[in-house]
Amino acid sequence: MSAKLTSGGVTFGDGTSLTSKYGVIPQSSVSVFFQSSAPTGWTKSTSYNDYALRVVSGTGGGSGGSSAFSSIFPTSLRPVSQPGVSMTGTVGAHTLTNPQIPLHEHPSAAVALTYTGGGDVQYGGGWTRSTQTTGGNGGGGAHDHPWSGSCDFTGSFDMRITYMDVIVCSFN
Repeated sequence: MSAKLTSGGVTFGDGTSLTSKYGVIPQSSVSVFFQSSAPTGWTKSTSYNDYALRVVSGTGGGSGGSSAFSSIFPTSLRPVSQPGVSMTGTVGAHTLTNPQIPLHEHPSAAVALTYTGGGDVQYGGGWTRSTQTTGGNGGGGAHDHPWSGSCDFTGSFDMRITYMDVIVCSFN
């Protein structure tokens, strides 16, 4: 089917014509435009300034929230400081195995005296003194490592998301 644009509207090949813009766009429709001013036949709405757009699957035409878009997503880095955050915890119940600690000895209270011959016991001549050990030890028992402290955090979040400015207009 052909169509011809005339000064009175659009005339179609079957002889019907459309002489009103309301047949194409319903009167009082609202739309979003990516431009600085309203197109011909539309009026720019100033009711919604510094809002974000939200896509919904239910009923549209609503609005909400209490914070302006640019206050949540500023044009500069947002400094953040949180001093003295307390932390505590325990890393525990781990039993060391022999391969996890070095071989070591524990001296005992026993002392061995060996007579090497000659000399006087009172003055130490002829005797050798040595400390006995329990032998190699390691592993065998669980233990905990409790910890606590605080930290100070200072930094900034880059909330400068990319965006595009649009206008809301209603159809005259």
